[in-house]
Amino acid sequence: MPPAVKAGGDTSKGTGFVEIKQAAHSTTAAQSEAGTAPFARRRLVAAGLSGAALSLLPWLSDRAGAQPSTVPPSTGGDTTTTASTEPATTTTAPPKRPTTADIALLAFAQTIELAARDLYDVALAAKVFDDATAGDITAIREAHEAYAQSLSGLIGRNAPGVRSDKLFNASKGDFAGTAATVAGNAADLENIAVATHLDILDQLVGIDAAALIASILVVEARHATVLHTFAGASSLAQQLASQGTALSPSDYPVK
Repeated sequence: MPPAVKAGGDTSKGTGFVEIKQAAHSTTAAQSEAGTAPFARRRLVAAGLSGAALSLLPWLSDRAGAQPSTVPPSTGGDTTTTASTEPATTTTAPPKRPTTADIALLAFAQTIELAARDLYDVALAAKVFDDATAGDITAIREAHEAYAQSLSGLIGRNAPGVRSDKLFNASKGDFAGTAATVAGNAADLENIAVATHLDILDQLVGIDAAALIASILVVEARHATVLHTFAGASSLAQQLASQGTALSPSDYPVK
């Protein structure tokens, strides 16, 4: 699997990175309340996966907000008293639909989501999880498939519809082993997906594309929190999703 930066690593993304501390607190609270009841894991996952992309909205508004442009001043009227005039500044609203460049980035994102889906299939086929955890892993797997379908709807008929074989082949060995090992490696994958989507988000122009990617990455950050717990993390610092290393379209090209 491509390297993931562990907790305490580089946080240069700053305010752009997903704020998931609240989700981790909710996870800890759910553990305490659930005790040893049969539905403890379900409540844990519900706590970890709850919430919307509200924590990203201020950053998203700044990124996808109005872009400055310059318009030369009118040539009409008396200009004899002005040697030079600064151009007037106006704003241009970002487009709603994805641009051509956005489509390429969304296609890349879809191949990553489909690779993640197939990696969870590898983990489930190994049958290393108990029934309750396997159900939760299946839900995460289906979430990645749903994200890929949503991306396809926005891209249109040119959507690749295939996984990144390079990512899948590099990572499938990490999805075999003990339940704790697989869960930890799956958490690393989610962190990589979050970092990748943040990098994509920083480049998107269209509002629809940015909103979809933001909604995906905030849930994937919560996936990581839950998976860290499945891997045995007990402290808040361990449960928090750490920053991963973003994948790039040049290194993982869409076929």
